Amino acid sequence: MPERGAEVRSPEEFRDVYHRVYREPPYHEDAAAADDFARQLAGHAALPGFSVTTVLHGGALGGFAYGVHRGEGWWHPRAATPAPEWLRRPLFYVYELAVVAELRGRGHGRALLDLLLADRTEPFAVLAASSGASAREAYRRWGWTKVGALTGPPHGVDLLALPLTPLR
Repeated sequence: MPERGAEVRSPEEFRDVYHRVYREPPYHEDAAAADDFARQLAGHAALPGFSVTTVLHGGALGGFAYGVHRGEGWWHPRAATPAPEWLRRPLFYVYELAVVAELRGRGHGRALLDLLLADRTEPFAVLAASSGASAREAYRRWGWTKVGALTGPPHGVDLLALPLTPLR
């Protein structure tokens, strides 16, 4: 079952899971991209509002989701258009959801996200999803809606939002 926190997991485990997931189609990322991810994760882990959830498989890290609180007015720096007016409030940005192939189709991705978002106080969560990834359709089924797109490579990446608290 997914759990909150990653105190017992090493940075290398996160890098390795990321590499296993994102070297697959449609991403085709190499080891250098996994190294970049590891540096990004270390930077994000130091930010206020950072949260991570993990799932183990045979005692090893089998998947994770993580995100960071972003203040009012923040919007993805590669967004093609500004945030919609209703989304210019504090939000929780989900930077990654990664589940190794042998654990997919068992509800771990959904459970990781649900646990990650369960206690958030921000009104919305936002994430980026490749239109070519199978996860994109899962996000749609789980209630995420398209609110924008990213520019530049890789192309075909949508920004999706999910309400977390009732709108006031």
